[in-house]
Amino acid sequence: MNVIERIQEKYGEMTKKQRVLADYMLENPDSMSFMTMKNLSSRTQVSEMTILHYCGALGYGNYNELKYEFRKYINERNKIEVQRENAYLNSSVPEYELDDKQNLLYQVCQEEFDLLKLLFAHLDIPSLFRGAEMMLDADCTIFCARGVSLQIADFLSMRLAIMGLPSIVINTELNDSVQSALPLLKGGTLLVPISLPDYYVMTTKVCEFARQRRCRILALTNSLEQSPVAPFGDLVLTAPASSRLFLNSPGGLLVLAHLLSAALDIEKSARHTSKFCSSEEFSQVFTKKMKGTR
Repeated sequence: MNVIERIQEKYGEMTKKQRVLADYMLENPDSMSFMTMKNLSSRTQVSEMTILHYCGALGYGNYNELKYEFRKYINERNKIEVQRENAYLNSSVPEYELDDKQNLLYQVCQEEFDLLKLLFAHLDIPSLFRGAEMMLDADCTIFCARGVSLQIADFLSMRLAIMGLPSIVINTELNDSVQSALPLLKGGTLLVPISLPDYYVMTTKVCEFARQRRCRILALTNSLEQSPVAPFGDLVLTAPASSRLFLNSPGGLLVLAHLLSAALDIEKSARHTSKFCSSEEFSQVFTKKMKGTR
């Protein structure tokens, strides 16, 4: 029996305050994966002691066990939803588009070219430098993505590594990857969610948690109006991503990521600070003779 089923089974036996907790948990199972007891108490106006008693009434030893069960529930739910929606089925081109395959590919090329023209027509150079400054000022940058967006996160993380800037990448489809990064989401950390349709709920929830922990957020996405990560961003950089054959074209966002890293390298070079000397210092370890060697 999962945590949702357990809450529903025991609902009739609950006190009034316990039902307030139950209603909130049933309506917000994703938030429960990360929420602190203090935040839950604030949002439901139920005391932390009552929350602890409620955990016991559900059969859990403490609040952390309850959160663990919600994480387990969400992980299993997402696996089931992927299979139910056939999310991993291969893309297939309709028969009526296959009469002239070369012309079809030419049209795809033209559409990609149009996406890049649209990107450059609306490119905001000052915002690229603002994003670069956010990365330079951060103690650590955490990239948060899944699917094709994860490739862009890996690309940016590699660029930061070349410049001697600390970063990690969260794959929001992997619960262990998310959990291992949560302690790092705090003041001084920059979160960079990279989100394209179909927008993934866990990426958005990590943004919500990071906002609660007072992280700065630089969002890379396709739309200010539609993207669920955009409202969390201190700065939002966008690139068009519509594609005929696949759900997204990564081309525009990858170009945007490249330009952001170029602005970062320019800004870093202009600062002349010892903050970015770790690579040079590490190289010296290999040039110094160790004591006792000949």
